[in-house]
Amino acid sequence: MLTRRALLASGAAAVAAPAFAQSIVSDVADVSQPVMLDDRIARGYRRDVLIRWGDRVAFDAPAWNPNVPTPEGAATQFGWDARVVAILRPPPAADNVPRLILAATHARVDPAMAFPSLRPMPAVEQGMVGASVINLMWAGGRWVVVDGGFQARRITATTLCRFAGPAAGHARLRTAEDPAGRAARGVLRAEGGCATPWGTLLLAEGDATAELAAWRGGVANETNRFGWLVEVNPLDPTSVPVKHTALGRFAKDDVTVARAADGRPVVYLSEARRDGFLYRFVAARAPDGEGAEANTTLLDEGQLAVARVENAMLRWRPLPATPDALIDTRAAAEAAGATPFDAPAGLAAHPDGRLFLACRGNPQRDGRTDALNPRAVNSFGHVVEITPANGDPAAETASGAVLILGGDPRQPGATARYGAGTQVWLAAPAVLEVDPRGRLLIGTAQGALQRTTGIADGIYLCGTAPGAQRGVLNLLYAAPRAARIGGVRLSPDAETLFSAVRTPGAEDEADFTRPATRWPAFEPAVPPRSTVIAIARAAGGAIGG
Repeated sequence: MLTRRALLASGAAAVAAPAFAQSIVSDVADVSQPVMLDDRIARGYRRDVLIRWGDRVAFDAPAWNPNVPTPEGAATQFGWDARVVAILRPPPAADNVPRLILAATHARVDPAMAFPSLRPMPAVEQGMVGASVINLMWAGGRWVVVDGGFQARRITATTLCRFAGPAAGHARLRTAEDPAGRAARGVLRAEGGCATPWGTLLLAEGDATAELAAWRGGVANETNRFGWLVEVNPLDPTSVPVKHTALGRFAKDDVTVARAADGRPVVYLSEARRDGFLYRFVAARAPDGEGAEANTTLLDEGQLAVARVENAMLRWRPLPATPDALIDTRAAAEAAGATPFDAPAGLAAHPDGRLFLACRGNPQRDGRTDALNPRAVNSFGHVVEITPANGDPAAETASGAVLILGGDPRQPGATARYGAGTQVWLAAPAVLEVDPRGRLLIGTAQGALQRTTGIADGIYLCGTAPGAQRGVLNLLYAAPRAARIGGVRLSPDAETLFSAVRTPGAEDEADFTRPATRWPAFEPAVPPRSTVIAIARAAGGAIGG
């Protein structure tokens, strides 16, 4: 049943920004204040609110009270941090109403911003992290959240998971709680994710060392049980998430799936480090149909490799499939001569086989450069385009090129070009999506860099085909102050763009009592809230035309 809460949260009537109908061009042209307390949307588009921090996900979630956080509430409500990672279409229902499943990750909690005490609350924090799976339906000309939807679930730091693949059961995964080394408690530091062609959800775990130390103490081998790729069946809310050891353990930022010429899945993974590597896993076989149940072991066998840049060519160097090498994947990649990228982050696979990689930037690079990391000091990031040999993502080699170098176009070194009226510029590209026309949607996440640039994070549309529009950026959406863009995902018809406005108001010297903005509600007693938004053209049609 669609409740009043879902209807209110779905549209502008609930918590729409006052600048809802304004044009980004006219707003951002005022360069004296490009970072605003409010968000802004391009002329001819609307922005709807779907779900916010504290809104209920599980059917039995209590009402949100930010002043009295509880572990029970946190484990059933939408998390403090958010990144939209996947949109899936469930099997059609008898009523023929269009439906979608949206998945979002919750990577972290900042106690100073999340709690009125400004102090850590470990039990509450463990419920706030992980992931949310949410049901959407089409109603009243827009997508709305179905309150208590069948597939709705929260995955937290205490959710039971299991290990699969070559390292499952290895001694370095065993703990007193799990002497067999085949079960894990929780999904931690999940950042990126994607949907698979066989209908499952992949979540990329990052480095959870700090959380484990704060929440669970010095449990032997506990850190080895995180940093994996986690697979979830989003259609079955009782399914047990699977941590696939064949894809290696390292601090992951994002994941995307392509298809080899012979049909085998090719999984790309980026490493969440300032000097992170780019990895690739080629499964040993093609999917057996499109269902999740028929492909539960698909990612248990295959070849993991790491990218090495050789002039303008990228070569995939295979990594050992031994349990020790898979548990210490970073060390194995270094031994294979992997090339570090400048904070590799978002990934997007083009239907023609190309791969796009967003690099947020590395101002502390050691001075060594290469064709895909051309700046000795890379403060603003760039986007890389990788074209596999013969168009086959499973090929041993690929050619590479920099599509865009971020930074102020008025300064030397930046290569990005901008559409008419766009007064801001690209800094810290972090999340990517390819639309049906082959254009790239880019979301930025500057963090503390925003104090230097003075520009808002936003979502840009960028041409990738040869011609006059290649590399030209047009700003579609600008986030409020101190908010980052958490994921960009299109609906199957490409007429709705889903994203998360991530941790608004969270900047240095801000806290729960003094946030940098109170978006989206702008109520004195309500803290700012990470919010999933839906962007659509007011007159209908595909995003970007």
